[in-house]
Amino acid sequence: MFKRFDESEIWDLHNDYFLNRGLKAWSKGEVPYTGISNYFEAFKKAIFFYECLGNLNKELEEIKILELGSGNAEFAYNFLKAFEDIDQKNYFSKLKYTVSDYSQKTLDELQTSKKLDSYKDKVIYLKLDINFQMNEIQDHEYDLIMCNYLLDQLPARVIAKDSLKNEYLEKYISIDLSSSEKIKKIRKQQKFLTLDFQKEIKLDHQIILDSCFRPNRTSTIIYSYGALRAIRRILFKLKVSGIFIASDFNASSKPGLDYFDPCFYGNSLAQAVNFEFICKYFFNEDQETINHKNLTKKEHQFILMYEDPIKPLHTLILTRPDYPKELKLNQAYEKIYKQNVYLRILFRYLVEMKFALMIFLIIFLLIYFFCFFK
Repeated sequence: MFKRFDESEIWDLHNDYFLNRGLKAWSKGEVPYTGISNYFEAFKKAIFFYECLGNLNKELEEIKILELGSGNAEFAYNFLKAFEDIDQKNYFSKLKYTVSDYSQKTLDELQTSKKLDSYKDKVIYLKLDINFQMNEIQDHEYDLIMCNYLLDQLPARVIAKDSLKNEYLEKYISIDLSSSEKIKKIRKQQKFLTLDFQKEIKLDHQIILDSCFRPNRTSTIIYSYGALRAIRRILFKLKVSGIFIASDFNASSKPGLDYFDPCFYGNSLAQAVNFEFICKYFFNEDQETINHKNLTKKEHQFILMYEDPIKPLHTLILTRPDYPKELKLNQAYEKIYKQNVYLRILFRYLVEMKFALMIFLIIFLLIYFFCFFK
């Protein structure tokens, strides 16, 4: 039976895995994490936040940080160490770091492992599901909220636009649960079915999503509604001067009808995030939503940058619309950003050169064989 991708049983397997696997998901090498959880990556975020605190020019009584989906807490440990290493203003003594996860088993095993015991006076453990429990956290609570490889764990839809027929299609999937216990090896069938775009997509998302398709070409995008919904909830847990930072894999539009198959890790899946859709949403957020939340109408400030010049790993830095300062990259991030821009240009150039050389070689061989056999 075919079901809409985000309503398929594949997501139940995914959720059960993280709820019940515990720290083995990381210790057994099933889920990757070192690329964004190492000391260097944690240091970049720590020094960025540290400098933002310094720019506020006010006395801070307590600095509260929340990490969502902390997993094995490798990032948490490195962030705390980095922040302690760079602190010259006694901020570290005021810091409280909340390690959260929606799996109680993971949190229990993490505490038993004593991984964060060297910072035990700084760390709070919290069972938290960003889909259902964010309302249990007081609004305007945190100075910084972070997540790594979490937005790609949230439900998303895959939508295509046929430019010739001017119609919309959506990915549906059918899985055979009896074929394997491993999510990657389960037999799957996929197809695109007609989508009533105006009826089934939220009105305030329609124009933004439509702008993400490639103009005058059939193309496919990911509708990252789960990630957007989570971020909206997260922003209202920030203090006025608070910052949200998320690192994850980006999904740009693809030509034609593309299934955008997720990556499978352990018995989980990771569906890349449409950061273009998310950033456009917050840039165009309507006045009614702002008034409802008692915020002053200003534009959200955001920075979206490549963290890797080749792979689509991105970091999004986002503020509330009433953030009191201009959001700027610090020296550490500015250097990485510029390096990756230049490296990405070089990478694209090399890819295009490789493609051009292949065409030249094919033409040369055709001419050679034509002349030889003639």
